[in-house]
Amino acid sequence: MTTVPGHNIVLQQSGAAQEMAQQAQTPKPSPEQAAAQQEINELAKNSTVQEFEEAERLKEKQEKEQERRRRLLAKKKNEKKKKEETEQDPDAPGRLLDTMA
Repeated sequence: MTTVPGHNIVLQQSGAAQEMAQQAQTPKPSPEQAAAQQEINELAKNSTVQEFEEAERLKEKQEKEQERRRRLLAKKKNEKKKKEETEQDPDAPGRLLDTMA
């Protein structure tokens, strides 16, 4: 519930309106706190290591090599599977034998 200043009126607000009113009235940080937070952010920014273009290229090259290896292994696996399918035992049950009379 909210009162209107200078009047004897009481209003009931929805939950969202109450939350917005509370957020608008939150205390702002003091200048000392803001300066300390900015200093912490700058320290974190300066302490991180920047990646070089060479490192990015090396990473891309490694990813391409891994992808090439995966494709090669998949290709070999498919060829082996096809070869096994075509090279079935001719004396296996259910196979017709070629006979010449």
